[in-house]
Amino acid sequence: MEQAVAVYLCILLVSVVILYDQLIKRIPTRLRADQAPTSGYGLIAAAVHNAPVRASGIDIIFVHGLGSNPDTTWRARRVDPLQDKDVHPRYTDEQYVNWVSEFLPSDLSPTVRTDTRIFFYNYDSYWKRDALHTGLLELGGNLLEQVRTQLRQTEEGQGRSLIFVGYSYGGLVIKEAFVQAHRYQGLDGIFNHTKAICFLGTPHRGSSFTRFGRLVALVLQPLGSNPSLLTEVEYDSEYLLNLQGTFETALPVDLRVVNFYEQRPTRILSFWFLSWEEFCVKKQSAIFGGAKVTNIPLGVDHSGLNKFGSRKDTSYETIFSKLAEICESLLQPAERHYAVPLETVRTYTPRLELSSQLEEKMKVEYESASLRHAVVIHGLGGTGKSQLALRYAEDHKDRYDPILWIDATDPDTTRSSFERCAAELGLATDATATTRSALVDWPAVQAVLRWLRTRKETDEEWLVVIDNADDVSWGLKSIVPKGRQGSIMVTSRDTYSRMLVDGECQQVEVSIMSEHEAIALLLRHLKLGLAPKKIRDDCNDVVRKLGRLALAIDLAGAYISNDATQESALAHYVSDFDKHQDELLQSKDFRGLRSTDKTVWTVWNTTLDKLEKEHADLQPTVLLAFLARFKGSIVQNEMFRLAALGMAAVDNRLGTEKEQGLPIDLRQFLQVDSADWDNFVYRHSRDLLLRYSLVQPVGGEWPGVTLHSLVQWRAMQYRKAERWQWWYVIGVLAACTQVTEESHRSHFRRHLMVHVPDVSAASLHELNVPEEMMGFAWTTISMVYYDEGQWDKVAELEVLVMEIRKKKLGEDHPSTLTSMANLAVIYSQQGRQDKAEPLEKQVMEIQKEKLGEDHPSTLTSMANLAETFREQGRLSEAEELGLQVLGISKKKLGEDHPSTLTSMANLAVTYGGQGRDEEAIRLMKECISLQTHRLGARHPDTRLASAELYKWQGGDKHPNNSG
Repeated sequence: MEQAVAVYLCILLVSVVILYDQLIKRIPTRLRADQAPTSGYGLIAAAVHNAPVRASGIDIIFVHGLGSNPDTTWRARRVDPLQDKDVHPRYTDEQYVNWVSEFLPSDLSPTVRTDTRIFFYNYDSYWKRDALHTGLLELGGNLLEQVRTQLRQTEEGQGRSLIFVGYSYGGLVIKEAFVQAHRYQGLDGIFNHTKAICFLGTPHRGSSFTRFGRLVALVLQPLGSNPSLLTEVEYDSEYLLNLQGTFETALPVDLRVVNFYEQRPTRILSFWFLSWEEFCVKKQSAIFGGAKVTNIPLGVDHSGLNKFGSRKDTSYETIFSKLAEICESLLQPAERHYAVPLETVRTYTPRLELSSQLEEKMKVEYESASLRHAVVIHGLGGTGKSQLALRYAEDHKDRYDPILWIDATDPDTTRSSFERCAAELGLATDATATTRSALVDWPAVQAVLRWLRTRKETDEEWLVVIDNADDVSWGLKSIVPKGRQGSIMVTSRDTYSRMLVDGECQQVEVSIMSEHEAIALLLRHLKLGLAPKKIRDDCNDVVRKLGRLALAIDLAGAYISNDATQESALAHYVSDFDKHQDELLQSKDFRGLRSTDKTVWTVWNTTLDKLEKEHADLQPTVLLAFLARFKGSIVQNEMFRLAALGMAAVDNRLGTEKEQGLPIDLRQFLQVDSADWDNFVYRHSRDLLLRYSLVQPVGGEWPGVTLHSLVQWRAMQYRKAERWQWWYVIGVLAACTQVTEESHRSHFRRHLMVHVPDVSAASLHELNVPEEMMGFAWTTISMVYYDEGQWDKVAELEVLVMEIRKKKLGEDHPSTLTSMANLAVIYSQQGRQDKAEPLEKQVMEIQKEKLGEDHPSTLTSMANLAETFREQGRLSEAEELGLQVLGISKKKLGEDHPSTLTSMANLAVTYGGQGRDEEAIRLMKECISLQTHRLGARHPDTRLASAELYKWQGGDKHPNNSG
């Protein structure tokens, strides 16, 4: 019997051992890499955070429960992935999702997300097998040390707010760490910067489950279990009660505590319709009271407090909303510094292309430069550079802190701007400083520059706009801010202002508005959106007259909108502008009522005054005033070269009237050296005008410059009483003289003709031009028109020349006769033989009387008249006169004289016209023979006569082309 009992006991013991062995095989050990969690121990980033670490940010730390790890605690099987299309599960093949890593970061608002880091704290609380002999005291201390060493080693890190989220036992670890932080408050401010703790089912008083768990741990002691971990969290254990009391005592008034607790029991066993369910952490253990304590129930069991497979999960939504609320309250935007004393005008009209350029160029980063971004906005005064910069600043208040505006018009406005910025930043400055100090040494300047220079990567980006940097000569460069957290925007008329920035910078050129933008600006003044076609047409007339210059249109809009009947006001403005341009453009009616007191009259004053004072040797304002007189829209450099080389001929014609010539300050642009134009002064003076955008460069075959119509108007007010128009006429006459002289370079002639001024008698009389110079002007210009074949204009001028010579010299003066003969030739060129004939007869008769029938000039007049007769078809009269000319020429000049040969050829042509072919051919052959002997076979006259003969003979090959 006893043997049987022993056998049974042995069998039972072996069975228990086998069963025990089978059961423990399923219990993993953390000593084996394949069974340990994949996450390392300590603080682990739960989400990527690329933004700089700022002191104003938040660090959220998630702490898992007893015996678990981040890999499993916060992970759930994905639910309804069709509703979560933006989620990409970390474990694609198993379709699991970790809500802390994948839902929470992207669900936070952009503002919160930018400055929030999220971490897991992984600690070893595994108690079943090969467990560490540790407890809450040690685990809390380790958490504290990890936060101190990993997150709070920098000044920025120590300033960040802390939020802890603990699941179950993890909440107890957080409480222990918090109590220790309170006890040792020198730990980099962890206690003071802990702003919220969220407990997810934390057993503040313990859990009834721990008794069963401690029993299991005792059974597993042979495997190296740790029952003490469970003993500490038995229900109402002394350790937990003391920890809770200390925790509540240490709670500061500004720390928020949220307890989330389960409302459903956890199912332990289930068989058929029978089940065993228990609350893992009962309500009375999961909550406690307090002024800043919130207790929130969730309709889940204990495992549903930390595992969410979808954003639509009600428990996730509840926990997320509370976390987001806490974060938003901690990141209440601090007061941002915006020291900009201006606002964009009410009628500001977006210039989308320019704004887009500015946006893109403000993103270009220079790694090695003294600033992160730098853009210079340059262009003509009045084009809207400041308004463009101002709109950028207004649109980017959330990107930069601070935004500072410096009015760099002069040292006084700059000093005042820095004082305003120092006050905005709360910087202490020395109020006893005097304005005699150098600007760079001024206390407010030094304080602001130092503050900007010392901004760290973790601070906000700053932006400084340096406006009106038109004059850089007083030392503006020395007070331009620097700092790798900063961006600079400069507005200037000076294209050299890019040199204010050390290193590279981007540039945006602002010119006139597009037609659409200009009309839109005017309509804003009229408070009209979709305007009728008539109004839009009138608006187009206005902006066209104002050259689409933003300032001019803005002022015109204010003027027009002040009229009760705006439709008629538009038409009145156009009419008034044609008659009273000076008064309208100089009007000061709106002084003190707009953001700027500048008018079209005054907007360029500063630049013009600066050019006149600082560059008196080059006199760019004189050049600008001269350029403003040119008729063509483009003033080519070639005009100045021709004028320089042709000026000597003009001076010779002036003779004793030297005071009528160009003044010295204009002659410096037309200097000649070794028979070529010395353009040194011209180029340097012109480059100053280009630098300040008062003129714009034009390329191409004939490079030059062009002026905006209102700049042209403003330049014409300079020394207005002087003889600018006459000086312009002289310059064009000199150019015409030279272009006629340079027949081999005639291809510029058509460009020159665009600049020819009004040289009518009335116009020249108004300019007090001597009559002698009038004739010279008409003759010179008519020669250019003649070369271009513009016979009508040549005829007009030759009539003037003839009339003035008749008046001054008499009808029979050789010069008068030459004018009459020239006019007759022009009439013939025009096919107006009826006008040419009487003139030619008159010239011939006078010359016969004054010079004799056989005088060469008389013979030329007779030949011209014969040509006219032939053109009129009066061939008999042409023959008679031709025979007369030929006979006298042979007798007076000789049979082979070129003039005689020309007369012979003309007579042969007349014979041909009469149908007397044999006589024509015989005479032409004789002519060609004499020409060949006297002039040569390749002479133009010989070739022309040969070609005519060949045509008469009906050949198909020119006889003289072979040689």
